[in-house]
Amino acid sequence: MSLAEQENKKKLHGVKYTNASHRWSYPRKKLLKFIIFLIFIAILGYKSNHSKKKDVFSTPDPSRVPQKNISEEPIPLNPLYSYIIEEGRKCVKDPPFLLLLIPSAPQDGLNRSNLRGTWAIETLVRGVRITRLFLLGRSSSQEIQADVNLESHTFHDIIQQDFIDCYQNLTLKTLMGLEWVSRFCPKVSYVMKIDSDMFFNPWFLVEKVLQPSTPAKKNFYTGLVVTGAIPNRQESSKWYMPLSQYSKEVYPPYCSGTGYLFSGDLSEKIYRQAQGLPMFPFEDVFIGMCLENIGVQISKPGGDWFIGEKISYDKCHFVNIVTVHHFRTDELLELWPDFTSALETCRK
Repeated sequence: MSLAEQENKKKLHGVKYTNASHRWSYPRKKLLKFIIFLIFIAILGYKSNHSKKKDVFSTPDPSRVPQKNISEEPIPLNPLYSYIIEEGRKCVKDPPFLLLLIPSAPQDGLNRSNLRGTWAIETLVRGVRITRLFLLGRSSSQEIQADVNLESHTFHDIIQQDFIDCYQNLTLKTLMGLEWVSRFCPKVSYVMKIDSDMFFNPWFLVEKVLQPSTPAKKNFYTGLVVTGAIPNRQESSKWYMPLSQYSKEVYPPYCSGTGYLFSGDLSEKIYRQAQGLPMFPFEDVFIGMCLENIGVQISKPGGDWFIGEKISYDKCHFVNIVTVHHFRTDELLELWPDFTSALETCRK
């Protein structure tokens, strides 16, 4: 067959030459265009879906999307630590006016017993409902845990989560208390987080500071206010804070963790804010960070009502303050009868 005949035959079959080295058939070219078209459609579809997915995580336009109250969202539980003791029915009746959150170690059953006989008695202030809760982590001793279970069954004033009970986990312990209040006691008027090694005067707090006859405050937070605190960079210190964990030169304002008071509505706000922050070892500073992010200013007390160091017991002085640090519970038992009698004599 001559070359001219071959060329005519190929033209009949749709073959076309562009040059000597690249030969493309018409059917193949058509198929290639079809594949490119499909790829183009797929890209358009991906962009459309990707745009929709981004909308899920972007901030909605307030003018187009109905606003939802954050309090309507379920309270986020800590996914890492489950409750060992929860006491979910503690606030089933009318919410208390004041809820005491008292951090305690599992092995400190005697201290809890002493507090139940002094300032943690729930019926101390006439006409005002006070509720106490001891906050515990987990003990590695099965014997101690059995004692805690029995104590809880007797008094129903312990909540406990499955994290190791140690100083480094005090922030977890406080967050456990805030989460519990947010879920089970959201209508409490005030919450007092107070350490177990404190002198505490509930009469002065309720009657002089909070005044139950007045409307409960909102966004209220007070205690022994600390401002301008500098992170400790000494590695040997108990309060060592490396630059890698906190790079700022000064901590935000906070209240000493020995004892601070806040309105019940702040429990959920602080707890939700805490979910978006990295865990911090010093719980009082951590709460200060949460308050700063929320935009809540700490209220300064009207007097020297929260004392951060130990001072000598003076009944007529102690009648007019809220807390004093560094009082063992055996000391409390010894001075308590004299102090309660001073409530009448020193006020006259």
